[in-house]
Amino acid sequence: DSSVLLHGLVQLQRESLLIAPLQAVYVDHGLQSCSQDCAAHCEKICADYKLAFQTIRINAQAERGQSPEQAARQGRYRAFENLFDQQDLTSVLLTAHHRDDQAETLLLQLMRGAGAAGLSGMPELKALGAGWQARPLLSFSRAELEAYAADKQLSYIEDPSNKQDAFDRNFLRNQVMPLLQQRWPSASKTIARSAALLSQQQALLDAELQTALQDSTQGAIFAPAEKSP
Repeated sequence: DSSVLLHGLVQLQRESLLIAPLQAVYVDHGLQSCSQDCAAHCEKICADYKLAFQTIRINAQAERGQSPEQAARQGRYRAFENLFDQQDLTSVLLTAHHRDDQAETLLLQLMRGAGAAGLSGMPELKALGAGWQARPLLSFSRAELEAYAADKQLSYIEDPSNKQDAFDRNFLRNQVMPLLQQRWPSASKTIARSAALLSQQQALLDAELQTALQDSTQGAIFAPAEKSP
């Protein structure tokens, strides 16, 4: 997915449809024995594209009470936020999350007993540190991205941890989603659509609450509290 996103962005840049400067970032979590090989692969691809590239190494070891997935995610996003500190408010981090990722996220949140905000899944655009994060591939399925990679003959590396079902997301991806798609072939699409609808409803609720709060504040009459007898 990341290779597809990068290739698409490079093509837009070459066609002068992307005027902002572009650079690629690889986060080495230090959890895989092959992580340095992956970094070298990414660096070579970016050199072929004549694209600026950097590797950020983090310590993603889980602390007490943390899951490995949570620790890796928090470390990764801290690194991204630190990257933004060096740039201006127009900087945007583009990540390659796709429709199947969105469906998995909703199911994970459902298992955690999340409310509407959690079940809204991943937003297409959100503030991140001093910049923004955008997910331009959320409307595309994993199969569509794999077909694009095959058509363009892209070279990429699969994360070996993706096959480890001990991780909750991998269990959903490898065991649960295939069963759901056997029964409902468009399962990932419809689950992701539910996340989008919940996101819209949450946004409307937030807007209504903000308006009600402003009206309440403007109309409030503040008086000194009476002393108890």
